[in-house]
Amino acid sequence: MSDPTMASMSIGFAVFAIAAFVWASIDYNRFIKFWMVGPAPYTRRVRIVFRLFFLACVVGGVWQLADTMAASRKPVTFYLGALLFAAAWFVVFFLMLHFVEWMTERAG
Repeated sequence: MSDPTMASMSIGFAVFAIAAFVWASIDYNRFIKFWMVGPAPYTRRVRIVFRLFFLACVVGGVWQLADTMAASRKPVTFYLGALLFAAAWFVVFFLMLHFVEWMTERAG
């Protein structure tokens, strides 16, 4: 990418996506409910499949991010700036998740 701001936002979004899938793997009951029809508690097999899915997403994201970073040869300050974008994406995601949970509680 020739535009440094867009490149930084792209790297920041990749870091955010990896962090979100790590969070989803740790707190799987919070995220599994968006894909499953039945209420919790979920069977052991369902929990294992979701954790493996989230692990695969994390591994793929880290692999892609490492390839991108190796190919771009940007300075460390560029990647530190990208962390600000990652933090902003994480705040937006966190607020959206809480909003959806709040709306679900109100409706149910």
